[in-house]
Amino acid sequence: MSWSSRHLLVPLSAVLLVLSACGGDDGNKNPVCGNGIIESGEACDDGNRTEGDRCNNSCQVTTPVIDAGTNDAGSDTDAGIDAGTETDAGTDDAGTVTDAGTGTDAGTGTDAGTGTDAGTGTDAGTGTDAGTGTDAGTGTDAGTGTDAGTGTDAGTGTDAGTGTDAGTGTDAGTGTDAGTVDAGTDAGTETDAGTVDAGTDAGTETDAGTDGGAIDAGPAPDAGTDAGTETDAGTGTDAGTTATLSALEPAAVFARSGTTGQTIPESLEVTLSAEAATDVVVQVSSSSPSVVVANNGQVTVPAGSRSAAVIVTADEAAGSAKATLTATLGGDSRTATVRVLGATEQASLAYLSPETVSLASGETANVTVTLDIPAAAATSIALSTTGNVGSVPATVTVPANEISAKFIFTAGASGSTGTIVATLNNQSVSAQAKVTAAPTTNHIVISEFATLGSGGANDEFIELYNPTNAAVSLAGWKLQYKGPTAGTYNTTAFTFPTGATIAAHGFYLVTSSSYSGGGTVAGDASSAALIPLGASAGHIRLGKPGISTGKVDALAVDTVGYGSTADAAEGNSPISVSGTPAAASSFERKANAASSAATMEGSGVDAKKGNSQDTDVNNADFVIRTQRGPQNKASGTEVP
Repeated sequence: MSWSSRHLLVPLSAVLLVLSACGGDDGNKNPVCGNGIIESGEACDDGNRTEGDRCNNSCQVTTPVIDAGTNDAGSDTDAGIDAGTETDAGTDDAGTVTDAGTGTDAGTGTDAGTGTDAGTGTDAGTGTDAGTGTDAGTGTDAGTGTDAGTGTDAGTGTDAGTGTDAGTGTDAGTGTDAGTVDAGTDAGTETDAGTVDAGTDAGTETDAGTDGGAIDAGPAPDAGTDAGTETDAGTGTDAGTTATLSALEPAAVFARSGTTGQTIPESLEVTLSAEAATDVVVQVSSSSPSVVVANNGQVTVPAGSRSAAVIVTADEAAGSAKATLTATLGGDSRTATVRVLGATEQASLAYLSPETVSLASGETANVTVTLDIPAAAATSIALSTTGNVGSVPATVTVPANEISAKFIFTAGASGSTGTIVATLNNQSVSAQAKVTAAPTTNHIVISEFATLGSGGANDEFIELYNPTNAAVSLAGWKLQYKGPTAGTYNTTAFTFPTGATIAAHGFYLVTSSSYSGGGTVAGDASSAALIPLGASAGHIRLGKPGISTGKVDALAVDTVGYGSTADAAEGNSPISVSGTPAAASSFERKANAASSAATMEGSGVDAKKGNSQDTDVNNADFVIRTQRGPQNKASGTEVP
């Protein structure tokens, strides 16, 4: 290592020595220079009070004298200060490119002599000495009585440049140190072999020896903030990924005046993005003195948990009745409101939900009554119905500090309409109720389809209708096509995508790539070219996930055969077709047994009654419209 490199490392190593050693000093004791321990105010302490050895009598870093005589006795890495590097005066000739003698070299490139050369390539000089009057050394001598360095010899009888030299007072290693990294700047411990220079090592006292540099905390600026491994020099709270604040919920809660505890009707909680590795403190502040957060606003999420309750004390007289609470962790913050309830404040009815109930006779549904604020005590609410629409319990009770309660409504006679009524302290709220006729068909049906149109032979669509009182997921279901006399259904089929649903009494429209009705009624999904329909005869089948291509399959939900040659129609009775249907026409399922093409089209009496007629005889269940009328999910619902 050159002297210029050492010059840069000495101050850095000294600073790091201060950082590593001073931390253990007792600040109440005065520093003692020369005891081998770097204390407050000391830049170094080599265990002696000797001047001229890089750590002076005041324990400050100094620079020794470089020149061995009148001119430099070697290169920049002078024999007088080199404690055993590659260019040590003990192993390399004292006369190299930089002449060890006087300013004018009378020899060769390696001549260490003067104008009258009396030595060889390794001779340090003769009568005219490269140093002072006494020879700076012979072939291997790093210095005799008058040293090539300063008053303090850079080495003893055994040259300071050999492998076993432990250095002098500035060597931070031990007796066996002096390895590949200069001991003069090595701040390692007793077990530091010198392979990792502690001058740049930001590890702890035992780091450099076992760390090996692979998991070193990094360069000097790093020093304990690195999220390293368990042997890293990181701090006690360093554990890798840090959980952040993700929520303060519910967004709006209550607290009763004069109480301390969790909020009502639900507990307000801080939530982290992940489980806390150690206890995490979230600071929660309040905008009003009417709501005071316990423990000076510090909410602790315990290690291994993701959330913790916010405990508050409420006082209606202290300030605004509503306070905004703000939770903060690092750069993240979340807010929620807490309203303080008066000690005698009473609840009122707010609403019933759902606002409209539609059921078949005998069916049941849960209805919820909600108050405007949590009940101060268990509160009984009277219930009733009108219009013979159904039955409810006589009362329902909202528990103390709760805001709602559920009860069961049972639908009455088919076709009846009326209301469900809740009453508290002469105040009432209501919901509409309607009892529908029980569905005559309990499965999804193929309700209308066209095999051609004004856009050509591929201007096709298939419409489905849900006659039941509940939405149905179609995800994974299939629409298949089979020719009039084919032995199996085509291997190509349309599969409904994930998320596809059909509402109760609603529609779902599947169109071809040449469908021409998109300007008025767009398809909900496109079949592309997967189900090309025969113009005058064939079969369409709707099946659940896993249906095969066989003519008969238990997973089939609905099948329609059309044209006189169709051999697998329901009831072995395909829809009658004379020739090819007109381009503007379509096949539509009836709303009821009395429906006809006239009643199903335009303003006909059955036009808005859905398509629930299914006797399992295709020819009896379908009509041929003169003008096709596809409907999709956006078309609304039609109750039979």
